[in-house]
Amino acid sequence: MADTCTLHLLHTNDLHSHFATMPRIATCLRTCREEWERSGDCVLTVDIGDHMDRMDIKSEATYGKTNVGVMNRSGYQYATIGNNEGITLTKEKLDQLYEEAMFTVITTNLHDAASCTQPQWAVPYTIHEFADLRVALLGVTIPFVSSYRSMGWEIAEPLPVIQAQVAALRSQADVIVLLSHLGYQTDCWVAQEVDGLDVILGAHTHHTLLHGEHIAGTLVAQTGRFGEYVGHVKLGWDRDAKRLASVSAELFATKDYPEDEQLRSFIEKEQEAAQKKLFHPFTNLEHDLQVGWSEETAFGSFLAASIRKWTGAEIGLANGGLLLADLHRGGLSFGDLLQSIPHPISACAVTLTGEQLMSMLEQSIQPEMVHRELRGYGFRGKVEGWMAVDGLYIRYIAGEHPHILEIEVNGKPLVADQEYRVGTVDMFMYNRLFPDLLQGTHIQFFLPETLREVIARTVTDQALLQNAFLPRWEPVPSP
Repeated sequence: MADTCTLHLLHTNDLHSHFATMPRIATCLRTCREEWERSGDCVLTVDIGDHMDRMDIKSEATYGKTNVGVMNRSGYQYATIGNNEGITLTKEKLDQLYEEAMFTVITTNLHDAASCTQPQWAVPYTIHEFADLRVALLGVTIPFVSSYRSMGWEIAEPLPVIQAQVAALRSQADVIVLLSHLGYQTDCWVAQEVDGLDVILGAHTHHTLLHGEHIAGTLVAQTGRFGEYVGHVKLGWDRDAKRLASVSAELFATKDYPEDEQLRSFIEKEQEAAQKKLFHPFTNLEHDLQVGWSEETAFGSFLAASIRKWTGAEIGLANGGLLLADLHRGGLSFGDLLQSIPHPISACAVTLTGEQLMSMLEQSIQPEMVHRELRGYGFRGKVEGWMAVDGLYIRYIAGEHPHILEIEVNGKPLVADQEYRVGTVDMFMYNRLFPDLLQGTHIQFFLPETLREVIARTVTDQALLQNAFLPRWEPVPSP
């Protein structure tokens, strides 16, 4: 018998419903597994979350069940969830997501808020036993505490949970692997703080680590995003010394593998079914709603008005870059809304002083902010765009250095020390684009509905639509 047992970990992360790469990933997972198992090696296949993204029509139409079907057909054995699974699905839909999963979901830091118990579709850890190797797997996801709590979940800070779990499992396992949807920076911190953790397979921040990074005795690995790569971690276990003799990481380019034809056919059928389900008109528009990122538009004003109505606020704010495609006069389907507003972003409300509101709006109209490229926190567009408003009338000096002259709030002058309830988008609470917003109080998240689901409810309000065509911003030429 050889002195060394070899374990291969094949891992993916942040596919975000990029289904075009998945048939190639399936081939990679299958061919590698077959080759290594013929040689007597041990193999595990895992996904580290955000496999699903509701911006894709198939994921939206099935609330992620198409993704689970793909994972089943690809041969995954274990997975943890990302924020796209955890907080863009209702609690009911997340409870149903993995009903037909042929793999084990691991969530070490997530619990049902009402019962304080583990979700019925997941385990807090598992120990995978090979003939002469025991591999413990944990799974943690990023703790967006307020958002999870709004959905009926409790999400724990990961470090104490990981430390306790690793300490408990160290005597029961030869190798401990963490499936981490926390992000690269946090993974590096965890590696330094937790003794006895052998491998962290990471996600969330879309880092491409060609050969991983060795930090304080722990290998940190991540594969980028969208399925461009499949990660491979190779571990050599010394049977006699009872320790890891070697640890290495590499990435396999997905484009180098042929498509799995059966999986491709499954995805095509799911696409056809989703088209039939979502592109069925539910109302009619009397006027076009057009996108415009660098100027005020009726579409933007309608989004701001819809958020204001949804949150019951005095004021509505939404950046125009959230709108990606025009809505045309005539029949309107939910598929049209998905194409126009694909983001897994929801409404929220916050209380600001007049001074804070003025400062935020002043910042929002600066050219560098209007044209600023945005990434992450659910945003699926390109730039910030012009700030759409409702409940406000603003006179401002236009030009290269714009400046606000005066603001009316529902017909009355803005008062600097008065408090106002503002409805806006939850993305702003995470991306820190507007510091004044973060200084606000009484923050409330309106989950689980996404912005497109809000629009689907408000678009039949003819008065709201008609008022959206009235200007809110009045440019005044520079003196």
